[in-house]
Amino acid sequence: MEFITSGQSKLRVFYHSWMDGGGTWFGQEYVDIIRDRYPGRVFERCYEWCSGPGYIGFNILDHALCGSLCVSDVYQPAIQAVHETIKNNKLHNVSAYATGTVSQLPENEKFDLVVANPPHFLSCPGDENYQRIAVDQNWTAHQEFFENIGQHLLPNGVILLQENQSGSMNREKDFEPFIDAAGLQITAVVDSPKHYTPDHHTRIYYIEIRPK
Repeated sequence: MEFITSGQSKLRVFYHSWMDGGGTWFGQEYVDIIRDRYPGRVFERCYEWCSGPGYIGFNILDHALCGSLCVSDVYQPAIQAVHETIKNNKLHNVSAYATGTVSQLPENEKFDLVVANPPHFLSCPGDENYQRIAVDQNWTAHQEFFENIGQHLLPNGVILLQENQSGSMNREKDFEPFIDAAGLQITAVVDSPKHYTPDHHTRIYYIEIRPK
């Protein structure tokens, strides 16, 4: 399957249907959110954590909101799809890592924009594939992310995470202890203009995080 980004180059993002955890849907709102929050800014290097096939990162790149892109995901087939996207679109400014932890990224990888549509739930029903996409037990992956992302964040860098209140029911407060312990701070919390629906399973919001 192919997902076509909405920027000028119309990049062909390769994937399989079971890899999509919302990246082709509410994940595409990122472009509008970034333009609204950081008008006129072009980020040097964007990192998409929990990227899957990179639906979000490739669209940000295609809209020229960043100069280069790095993605990582624990699921090896998703990263194989990323490499297929890189090859078929003849991209030379994208790197991809098959890893579930930020600590395994190369030390020289530095970012001024970090985005993600990570697992949103502590638990939920579903098959093994859905569990991999949707569940972060005890927020273990989030904690590891916050513990290690600081060493890859440039001084003027910003983290903008896409979360779902149906999973993090206390919203940003579920992650505040991890963020504070990592020497980071929450600078804004914004409800999705399109995908926050009260009393529904889709209640997307964004947490903006910066170095203290």
